[in-house]
Amino acid sequence: MITLFKSNYDEFDSTKNGGDITDTQIESGVLHSFIPHVRPFMAENGGERWFKFYIKTDKDIITVGIDIAKPSVSPTEEVFIAKAQSDEEVENDLNKDNMRIYGGFEVVAVESADRQITADRDVSGFVKVDDIVTFYDTNANRITMMKVESVDADKITFKKWTDKTIKNGYTGSSTVFFDAINANSHVGLWLKQVVAPYTEAMEDPADEFILNIWYENK
Repeated sequence: MITLFKSNYDEFDSTKNGGDITDTQIESGVLHSFIPHVRPFMAENGGERWFKFYIKTDKDIITVGIDIAKPSVSPTEEVFIAKAQSDEEVENDLNKDNMRIYGGFEVVAVESADRQITADRDVSGFVKVDDIVTFYDTNANRITMMKVESVDADKITFKKWTDKTIKNGYTGSSTVFFDAINANSHVGLWLKQVVAPYTEAMEDPADEFILNIWYENK
């Protein structure tokens, strides 16, 4: 069984934001279980927040891929993930300008003859050459993956085209990989939330994104 756990969160002190795993489990579909509500000041002025979290497993797993299978449904907010370097790492330790982040997008055009898709946004900040991009259908079912040959703003060209069908409206994500996670152990990641100025809080329906974890049993 795969479970997600929080670390410490302190929005106002980056030396205390992050650190080791806690015993507080993140509950899927529960409002603010993972990300606290956006305060009015940030909603008006914009900004970014960092949340450290942990993936824990009760069995040995290998070739573990982690994706933003469905990006934030808010038009003014985005989320990205990144590997943590240690359990002790806090936000203040991060080299944010050079940090490798991974994220999701929606497919708006497919040119299989050219081995190319067009995304609904500029992906060059979070999709890189030789990345594995994982694709999902509109129900967030994993369809396939392909390796990136080149990236030009919103266009991604792949080294080899899949034998699966990719359609407009599907989503894709650059994938964070772990070679293995041993039973009863955990790995840490960061979630970066970017909030644009004058964002509107989404409470009903709530803003959401889908984080997917796929793996093989050892």
